[in-house]
Amino acid sequence: MKMMINEKSKPINKDLFLETSIPRKLLFGHSLVKEEIKKYLRGVRSWSSFYVLMEYKRSVVKTLIDLYFVTLEEDTPSDALNYFAEGFRQRETKIILSAIAEFLKEPDIANDKEKFLIKLETWIHSALVYFDTLIYEYVDNMTQCPLAKASINASFQKFLEEINCKTECTVERLWKSSKGHLKKLVKEAKEHNDKNEGFTKPLPLIESAISNPNTPKTKTKCMQAGDFVIALEMPRYLRMLTFDKAFERICGILGKEVLVLPSLAALKKMRVSVT
Repeated sequence: MKMMINEKSKPINKDLFLETSIPRKLLFGHSLVKEEIKKYLRGVRSWSSFYVLMEYKRSVVKTLIDLYFVTLEEDTPSDALNYFAEGFRQRETKIILSAIAEFLKEPDIANDKEKFLIKLETWIHSALVYFDTLIYEYVDNMTQCPLAKASINASFQKFLEEINCKTECTVERLWKSSKGHLKKLVKEAKEHNDKNEGFTKPLPLIESAISNPNTPKTKTKCMQAGDFVIALEMPRYLRMLTFDKAFERICGILGKEVLVLPSLAALKKMRVSVT
């Protein structure tokens, strides 16, 4: 794993900071989305955080491993996919469906359990390697989230144990040291009657962290406040690349640069207008 970089070794140029949606869409996204991201990655270095790495492992790698174990229990890959689609959260299902779009390029794999499992194993390993090769360096690890260290080296089952949050991080230190920023975020939202739901929905939780930094330190609450953790950890010498409009508001208030890329629907409209 790459070493984190501190303020003293910051880059001269405005390199990019990749939040979780970027590597996820590069791996499983539509070709137009991948093409759009790559336009911005050319000629710059890509940074990220261990918190983003944790989110990536929890959303991508864990989901693929979950599907692997479901497939072991079902008669066919088709049965596994149907069960998965009904029993898991929407974001997880979307990730899997994107992955399956890649799988289906190979004939008959949907009905070949052995071949499907082999392909899944390959994707699980590739997903981890892909993130590591994409990132130039990591920023200062303020939360010390141990989930970022989750590994498949021992076994897939061990990974699932390690990626399960036991609140052993130090995220409360980040909230405590960022009290001034938190107050500013809450104040701006109230004064401008903000309509950005990705920004406003977690704000009551963020506001509670001002008086008690331990309040957001639960598995569910940390997930809800994840965008704020990511934005706070990103140094000002970097520029965030994202598809998430919540960051546009958060980073704007924090005085940090952000590039919000267009959605797939917008990219398709742009392509039609050009042709």
